[in-house]
Amino acid sequence: MTEITAPTIFLPGTLCDERIWMPVWRQLTLSQRSYVPLQWAESMEHMMALTQDRIDMFEEKVHLIGFSMGGYVAALAALDNIDRVASLTLIGYDPAGLSQQEVQQRQLLVKSIEGKKPVGMNTARLRQYLTADELNNNALLQPILDMEADLGNSVLKAHIQSTTPRKDLSQALQKIAVPVHFICAEQDKIADPLAIEKLAQPIKHASCTCLSDTAHMMLLSEPKKVALTLERIICHGTPIL
Repeated sequence: MTEITAPTIFLPGTLCDERIWMPVWRQLTLSQRSYVPLQWAESMEHMMALTQDRIDMFEEKVHLIGFSMGGYVAALAALDNIDRVASLTLIGYDPAGLSQQEVQQRQLLVKSIEGKKPVGMNTARLRQYLTADELNNNALLQPILDMEADLGNSVLKAHIQSTTPRKDLSQALQKIAVPVHFICAEQDKIADPLAIEKLAQPIKHASCTCLSDTAHMMLLSEPKKVALTLERIICHGTPIL
């Protein structure tokens, strides 16, 4: 792997912490890596403040890299810091926002948390994030279950309420003056890869890489592929294989 000397800022997804990025980081040599601890945030304002703090750490332009919910926060931060951003990479995130059904499902989940009903990562929920083969991979399941157990329902509730509903950023990203790169997964049930590919087409300086045989938790299931794509984006400006 080529050493990446440019500043890189990583943002996690819902109910995730830095463990979601660890397998990818192990595949990269990053001399100016920063992480936004969104698990600390209690509101969208706090998420944006934490992200801004990381951007302001560097004098050079930064590469913002967000996964899922972190993609939403990264996109908002890029739009607020056009002159400070070298590139924006959105992984497993659809900028079109949430459907009404998704909003309702999130509201029901918050009510369950408030009513102290079980909302654990059961098999039905895991099927939304993993392929059938990945469901049988204990090494892949364990970090997901560990993050859920360690962060708990309070973080899940804060993440849901902070980012629901989500603005439709598709039009804003079409006008952005920095390269935008999408990484999606062929079997992702959270962020539809076909919708993302279609959305990326009219965006100037945009690219879209779709990983085969995996789903939403691609950072854990395919860290080498994600790392290679990120290296090519940051070092060469394109993920084309």
